[in-house]
Amino acid sequence: MVETLMARTALGSTPDGGLRAHGDPAAVALRELPASSMIDLRLDPANAVALGAAQSALALTLPLTPGKTAVNGEHVAWWFGPDQWLVMVPHSARPLIRALEQDGISAVDVSDLRAEFELAGPRATDVLRKGCAIDLHPRVFGPGDCALTALARVRVALRQTDERPGYRILVERSVAPYLWSWLADAMIEFGGR
Repeated sequence: MVETLMARTALGSTPDGGLRAHGDPAAVALRELPASSMIDLRLDPANAVALGAAQSALALTLPLTPGKTAVNGEHVAWWFGPDQWLVMVPHSARPLIRALEQDGISAVDVSDLRAEFELAGPRATDVLRKGCAIDLHPRVFGPGDCALTALARVRVALRQTDERPGYRILVERSVAPYLWSWLADAMIEFGGR
């Protein structure tokens, strides 16, 4: 008998449903998002040919300012360093990686490396402040900002998506269950369950 393989998220949910959620959405809610395709993109932004080719292939203007993101529909580029971006797309990364294969560009599929959580609601920032190593005050960190940081002693990539506030948290799959449990516990005083 042939078994059918089904992709699962880091917490065991399947792409067609069953995503876990915690919390009172009026205060704060946590959910695991379906897996996205992720590309680790490296290039010298001073190389106009490589930068133009990458932006054309991705249909996205790469952020050149530290700690910023760029969004075009469901395509998101996170600035990870002066010559490094994480690009997230809702479909397979393979065609984009092939389109990016040229001198001066390195593109690697890292889709299986990270899990993605969404934390949102008026108390979301309060939950993050319990264990986040960066200043999340709205004057310092707002919509469109991202950072590589520590949360609950775990290395994460954090992006604020909107003013609710809403956040996306990328965490290595191997420690995703731990971070999920930590976030759920940190939410209890704000109506989490």
